[in-house]
Amino acid sequence: MKETRASIALLVFIIVLHVAHLLPQTSSTTEITLSYPATTCPGPIGDAKATALLPSKSTAIREVSRPNVELRKNSFGSLTLNNGAILIDGNPSNTIGLQTRAGRWTAALTCALNDGTAWFVGGTANVTSQSKLVLINSGLSDAIVDVTSFSENGPTQTVPVTVKPSSERVIRIDSLDPGADRIVLKVETRSGRVTSYLLDERVRGLNNVGGDFVAPLTQPSEELTIPSLPIRFGSSSQVRHSLRIMTTGKVDASASVEVISPEGVFIPVGFGDISLNPQEVKDLDLSEVDLGGKTFGLKVTSTEPVVAAVFTEVRSGSVSDFMWSSASQSFGTVSFNLYGLEPTLSFVGERVLVDITWRNNQGKSSSKSIRGEEIVNWKVPTGVRLMTIVNRSGALAGASWISRDGVTHLSVVQSTNLESATKPIADVAVIQPRG
Repeated sequence: MKETRASIALLVFIIVLHVAHLLPQTSSTTEITLSYPATTCPGPIGDAKATALLPSKSTAIREVSRPNVELRKNSFGSLTLNNGAILIDGNPSNTIGLQTRAGRWTAALTCALNDGTAWFVGGTANVTSQSKLVLINSGLSDAIVDVTSFSENGPTQTVPVTVKPSSERVIRIDSLDPGADRIVLKVETRSGRVTSYLLDERVRGLNNVGGDFVAPLTQPSEELTIPSLPIRFGSSSQVRHSLRIMTTGKVDASASVEVISPEGVFIPVGFGDISLNPQEVKDLDLSEVDLGGKTFGLKVTSTEPVVAAVFTEVRSGSVSDFMWSSASQSFGTVSFNLYGLEPTLSFVGERVLVDITWRNNQGKSSSKSIRGEEIVNWKVPTGVRLMTIVNRSGALAGASWISRDGVTHLSVVQSTNLESATKPIADVAVIQPRG
């Protein structure tokens, strides 16, 4: 009996082996693909003129509002936007967005995809406010965004906002916290693919005050650095700075502010122990601080995570405008098309080790190696088009410039990062049994 059972077990085992051999075999081999996600650039806000400085003429784009239209090459390096926001095909280079109201203000941003949380430190909701939050949904389904406003009075109730597919939605800031002087916004994407931008524009009666985009921060930190803060634009200009800061937690915090200048690094008197109430926005006037004679940076250190930015008012000749300079984030290699803009680039870090290459409007290539400690400023030459910055030391960077329409600031950051996806590789044995 035992021998019979053993024989049957052996026979079953042999049959199973043969069946397993004859069945189709699958492979566990996979392939990882890397690609850059598409980014968005806002269309004209109000009656402003909007321009996108694209990395190259071969960069493919389409209007966000036309999802059924294929992306097409633009044939221009500088593209005027007349029909709303655009979607830019994923690529490693940045697209710079410019918006201008002739003779009133100019503003710059990096066209991006921030589909998580964005903190905007800047703007006002008082009687001068024309500030607007722009939400761009480049996805094919409804998106939900939670907007929380903070001011000198603390936080307001979070407002859920629905953004229709392939569309822009504009929200006036004075509708979120009417009458507030100092604003910080937290914008969280609950679902969908949304990019948010904040334009701070102000008028006093019939008089222009100015306008600028507020660059977002992705998360609060106990240490923030804000580079590229100008002392002057020309010999007769008047420049006035103030620091906006808020602790994002629910406990008190203490912060200090350090000035980083080519002429020295120091903590001004009265700025070494700043008391911060939880989630209350505070402005610190820097007009009485000796900031030196050259473009400088600020380093904010706090006992609790904070968000911060600098508000700069400028009067120079016929220009009367302001700009917001947000805390910078680290980057590795960044490329963008300046299309003739001539900003001052400012690099801040314990060590500054940066290599820059560019091509001008004549097609000539040039390069520059920047070395130093704490802070190094460099004026971009005339006629620069595509520029690439390779950051070898972890320095933070920003750019600021003045035109006949106004002043603006641009954080030097990577607009997108490589995204990975896993793709299985099919084995021929899936459709043909092994012999």
